[in-house]
Amino acid sequence: MFERVLVQNRAPLVRASSLLAARVMSTGSSNGSGSGAAAAGAKETVGSGKVNESSTMAMEFKQQHPRQLRRLPRVDAGPSAAEQAVSNILYNTPIAPKLQTERHILDCLAQDEPGVLSRVTGIMAARGFNIDTLVASKTEVPGLSRMTLVLKGPAIVMEQAKKQLEDLVPIWAVLDYSHTRIIERESLLVKVSIVSPEDAAASAAAGNAEGDAPLSHRAFLDSQDRLQALRQYADLFKGQILDVAQNTAVVSLNAKSDRIDAFLKLVRPFGILEAVRSGLMAMPRSGNVTLYESEQNAPQASINHDSLPDLSNLPPS
Repeated sequence: MFERVLVQNRAPLVRASSLLAARVMSTGSSNGSGSGAAAAGAKETVGSGKVNESSTMAMEFKQQHPRQLRRLPRVDAGPSAAEQAVSNILYNTPIAPKLQTERHILDCLAQDEPGVLSRVTGIMAARGFNIDTLVASKTEVPGLSRMTLVLKGPAIVMEQAKKQLEDLVPIWAVLDYSHTRIIERESLLVKVSIVSPEDAAASAAAGNAEGDAPLSHRAFLDSQDRLQALRQYADLFKGQILDVAQNTAVVSLNAKSDRIDAFLKLVRPFGILEAVRSGLMAMPRSGNVTLYESEQNAPQASINHDSLPDLSNLPPS
């Protein structure tokens, strides 16, 4: 009896559970069909170029469209770039140093006979040396002459030229004073105009070709002022005025080569008509212990500095 009652009470529970299971199955089938429809809609969306925001659709889109890395732009390394690089390298490369050009002073003791001077200058010209000055004269010994050459050129070539000079038969010895303490002097004769160009032209037009016509009073006073200034320059450089004419004056100067160059620069505004230079004469100093001459401390002639022109541009001694 008890068992019959239990089966009767269990029957409605079984029916309820079966109904619940049928309802769940129908809900799942409806959900499955909905998801299929959503997937189909997503595929249509992807095909149309629009990406769904869901993570599932994003993964599908990445699988269907793999990512491709972008290549960097290539630099054209054609012939124009290579030429530019070579030109930059050549421009920035320092130039190789040239052979050092030095000033050489040679003193040749030779026999006093014709043709020696031409043979010496021929050897120097063949070596490519430019002879700045050349002084040749007799000595105190009969039959012996002395030639002093000042030239510029490389030291290596200079040694070869000296050996060739020593091989000459008329040459007794070749002395190199380039790195020796020496006394060097050069003589200068310069003719300078002491009148203005206008007065000189007027004098030449009034007189003969040499301009011997008398100057006007103003031109005469102006020439005296110029002559006074020229005399002061000559005194500063220990020179002498050897000749004075109405329009010109001749100055003699015996000094080093650089001081002669400086004196010529100072008197150039006057108007240099003629200039003669003797060339360098050199002689070694006597002994190792000697007093160098100091031209700055040498006594100078007393000059009235009140009437002096501006001499601030004078070169150092």
